[in-house]
Amino acid sequence: MPGGSALAHAEATLRSGARFLAAGLQAGAGVPAPITGRFRAKVIGNGLRELDRFLNVLADEAAVAGGIRPARSDRNTANKLRTLFPGQPAGEHDRLVALARARACLFYCSGMVTRGDVRGSQWLTVGWSDPGHAGRLRRFAVGAELAITSEDVADICGFYVGIATRLRAMAGDASPSVQRSPSPPSPASSVPS
Repeated sequence: MPGGSALAHAEATLRSGARFLAAGLQAGAGVPAPITGRFRAKVIGNGLRELDRFLNVLADEAAVAGGIRPARSDRNTANKLRTLFPGQPAGEHDRLVALARARACLFYCSGMVTRGDVRGSQWLTVGWSDPGHAGRLRRFAVGAELAITSEDVADICGFYVGIATRLRAMAGDASPSVQRSPSPPSPASSVPS
């Protein structure tokens, strides 16, 4: 694919993945299905891992479209974005790093917080908002269960879509070769609290 087409495809993939995850992994246009069951944390963690991977690929394509040579071997999306696009909005890098820790907790530890942000820390900061403190990311104590609601998942998906929109604009590519999918739906009851 030419650069513009690859960029449009990468953006469409991220948007589709965000919509799918925000809708509770509901592929059709029907009523969102809740993510429930024994492996709920692992499924959500894996969905967030996929979304981050889609963003990593999109960052590469945006760099190529902007005439920058990406380091495709760099799998750390937060660091890749900071390196390729140094004008990141405030807090974006920290939120992506916090999301990486939350994904690992959900996927590998079934949502049980086994360690903090850094060695010796008693708190794990995650990449979604703290409802009691505007502008601050939520934190969970070591030993607690990492609770994630449908609103949290929709917030995360919207965050990734926002980055995708910014990267597309920075690359200056407005080619309509791949139809843009809409933003993730508002959180219905897709991921029960």
